[in-house]
Amino acid sequence: MKKAIINYFVMLSLTFVIINVCSAQTETKIPGDSLPALVHNELNKNYALYSVNSISRKVDQLQNSTYKIEVQKKSTVIELHYDKQGKLINKEKSKVYTYDGTEKTRSPSPSSPGKSGDGHNH
Repeated sequence: MKKAIINYFVMLSLTFVIINVCSAQTETKIPGDSLPALVHNELNKNYALYSVNSISRKVDQLQNSTYKIEVQKKSTVIELHYDKQGKLINKEKSKVYTYDGTEKTRSPSPSSPGKSGDGHNH
C-alpha cells in the first residue's frame, strides 16, 4: 500500500514537471522598432491616440512568438496580445489611478460623543 502511494506521488510530481516544461515561455522586453510590421501597422491603426508603456515578446517551447503591448490613454491602460501576423489574440483593459497632489485627502472622522475612539464598544 505504501509503495502504491509513493508511486502515485512520484507520477503526480512528474506530471507537474512535464506540464511546466511544456508550457514554459520566455518573455523579453523589446524596442518598438523590433515589432513585426504587421503588428506595428495594427497598433498604429487601432491605438494611434494611446501612448505605449511597454512592449515584450513571448516565445513558447515551439518557438512561436506573440507580442504583449501595454498602451495607455489618460487613466485607461490596455494590455494587447498580438501574433506575428498582426492578429489581436487578447485584450485586457484596466484602470490606473494616479495621485498628482490635487486630490482632496480624507481626514479621519471624529469619534461620536460619549464613545471611545478606539472602535470598541464597552
